[in-house]
Amino acid sequence: MTMKKLRICSFTLILLLHITSANAQKRKTLWFNLIGGVNNSWILFQNAYGNPELEYSPTLGFTGGIGVSYFKDKEWGFTGSVLRTNLGQNYKGIQSGADAERKIELRYFETPLLVMKKVIHTKNPVWLSFGPDIFYLRSAKQEYQRSEGGPLPNPEALGDGDIEMRYNPFDVALNIALSQFYKLDVRSYHMVLISLNTSIGLTDINSDDWKIPQRDGSYSGSHNFYMGIKVYVMFNKFRSNNRNSGFHSRFRS
Repeated sequence: MTMKKLRICSFTLILLLHITSANAQKRKTLWFNLIGGVNNSWILFQNAYGNPELEYSPTLGFTGGIGVSYFKDKEWGFTGSVLRTNLGQNYKGIQSGADAERKIELRYFETPLLVMKKVIHTKNPVWLSFGPDIFYLRSAKQEYQRSEGGPLPNPEALGDGDIEMRYNPFDVALNIALSQFYKLDVRSYHMVLISLNTSIGLTDINSDDWKIPQRDGSYSGSHNFYMGIKVYVMFNKFRSNNRNSGFHSRFRS
């Protein structure tokens, strides 16, 4: 990791801590989170650089990092995270009369900044989260192989190796999640949150020099998209001797 990227992540985390801690000391609802998960990722509208396109193939990527959550009352909250997230797309199929496989691996620092609203009032409450999802590109690689077949219009663009310059360094998405909490102790100082979430890219991830038209002369911007499961292990920063100070006793209706 370069010093520039490390400074960006450190600044983002400090900003999240500052935002969430402003009122948390009074209400004692500030939580620190350890996060891990897996995503089914896609690149919507593939960029084959003028070559025949391949069929989409299942693509899995892992994510993990740290975050903070703050609940202002029993109905509303905020959560922010700094994650290392692997996205990209696998392709497989017939290309110009030959079997071919292509794999694009995009590695990002991901920072979702989400508002949380409780939507189901039960012993294990369910919350809806939504907000912007900011990605900073760490690296991009391409792997490609093809058996003998007809010639391609732009074979050089499909070579193996580093392709970071082909993508914009930042991407902005909309993140939507549905999450449920489970307590790990009687006083609810430790919680597990299981989240089903999706991130829908709003910007074209291709850099200007690599917005190459398809074979019919048209061009469609490529967008990151994933659906995944995340598990948060949550720790309450502020403790109290009052048995009714736990998350469930405060936020159940």
